[in-house]
Amino acid sequence: MPACAPESVGKLWSPVTIRSGGSTPPSPSSPVSCSPPPRPLYRSSSSTFTLLDRRYLTPSPPPREIDDGLLVRLIGWYPCFCVRFLRNLATTLVYLVWTQVLLIGPTLWLSAWLWIFWKCVRLPLSLAKWALTVMFTTAAERSRKKRTVLISGGSTVQALHLARNFYSAGARVVVFEIEGLFGLARFSTAVHKFYTVPRPSGDRAEEYVEAIKRIAAAEKAGYFIPVSATTTAYYDALAKPHLELLGCTCFCPGLKEICVLDDASELLRRCQAEGMSVPVHYPVMCKEEVYRLYDDGSLSSGRHIMMNVGPLGCRDRMKVLLPNVKREFRPPHYISLQRPWVIVRDYPGDHFVTCTTVKDSKVIANVTCRVENSHGHLVPIEHEEIEIWLNQLFSRLKFMRPVSGHMSFRFVESTNSGSIVPLGCKVGVSLAYICHTNVHNPSVESVTKLIGTVLDRREALFAYWDPLPYCAYYHLQLPFNRVLRFVNEFNGRPGFDTRALAPAH
Repeated sequence: MPACAPESVGKLWSPVTIRSGGSTPPSPSSPVSCSPPPRPLYRSSSSTFTLLDRRYLTPSPPPREIDDGLLVRLIGWYPCFCVRFLRNLATTLVYLVWTQVLLIGPTLWLSAWLWIFWKCVRLPLSLAKWALTVMFTTAAERSRKKRTVLISGGSTVQALHLARNFYSAGARVVVFEIEGLFGLARFSTAVHKFYTVPRPSGDRAEEYVEAIKRIAAAEKAGYFIPVSATTTAYYDALAKPHLELLGCTCFCPGLKEICVLDDASELLRRCQAEGMSVPVHYPVMCKEEVYRLYDDGSLSSGRHIMMNVGPLGCRDRMKVLLPNVKREFRPPHYISLQRPWVIVRDYPGDHFVTCTTVKDSKVIANVTCRVENSHGHLVPIEHEEIEIWLNQLFSRLKFMRPVSGHMSFRFVESTNSGSIVPLGCKVGVSLAYICHTNVHNPSVESVTKLIGTVLDRREALFAYWDPLPYCAYYHLQLPFNRVLRFVNEFNGRPGFDTRALAPAH
């Protein structure tokens, strides 16, 4: 195989060819293996560019970046912390709000719909009341100047009956009720104006008294008749001296007289001192005294009622039916020397409730009703022994000043002795007042017609010239009370103790 001469190599690969950058294909007569050996890299500088062989070029390292991560962290940690905190806070709030909406959502919707429904119904009822007033009252009677009578307890049937009686007697009637209660008297054509006042609680009675004062001053009330059904007579007695300074006569006893009549322990003590019949009763001032009565068997049989007494008892008026077994007894409230209680034995027999009107410590009117054990309905009766007992009570008891007002006494006719025994007194107007057909003494004919007749709320509420309270009671108040009871049970609020007794009418 012929070898390539050095001269031919120099002719084929000349420096000029390299410098010119041309590429000459090998000659057909030259074998491929006779390619020239690699030459060293030559750098040729010119005014325009420098040509380098790519095989011998090394890539330049990337430019170094400034390490500013620490600076960014130092500057941005607080904004990041705030954003993260706000995001977690918003998530927590949304969760809490959503869970509350799920829990109380039905209550909110129900309350909203009731509020809308009440606003929609109130205007037509007001228009209907105005139309009935125009239809059944002459223009001369409407424009005549009348005395104004202020009545409390506008959600009760007896307050409505009082308003109708005074309206029929020619008085201008203004009624108020505690906030949150259904104002039944609001719909009566006998009521000229209706107000709401704050509920008194404990020692905080200033707002209640001030509200009554403002109403009496604005309406120029001449008389104040407290029903004392939704609040105790204790708070009305607090307002009595303030109203008398405004020239408003209050038909209720004073505070000291109420602390005698509404206090079961004090009333029974005074009756016993005067030689009058009283039930078996036990004053207690601590839980240990109640336990001792259970241990000696005094409470193991029969029916016993535990009532709080003293000034705080007249203010709060709580009653509890005691069980016959000691282990079932649960002290209802704190029992101490400052908060005494009394346990009164309730005898088997017929029970009676009265509505007694007293003026200057003399009984001027009284209606006695027998309480039916099955449903608690009232049946008017004539009971001479109760009449005698009431007259003896106010003739023998001595008060600091003459007593005037409405009172409700509770009696039991014992099946063992056959005589009546008093169980207590409540200052205020009881449901038996609906037997009164006017503001004065009930007529003999009217009471005689009611003897033996069950007092029905329907008949007491309905009047052809004042039908709206009847419709409002059975189509608004009763459904409202049922809905309110359902909402309280749905929200898990504790209901009333089954042993607790409501005030007797």
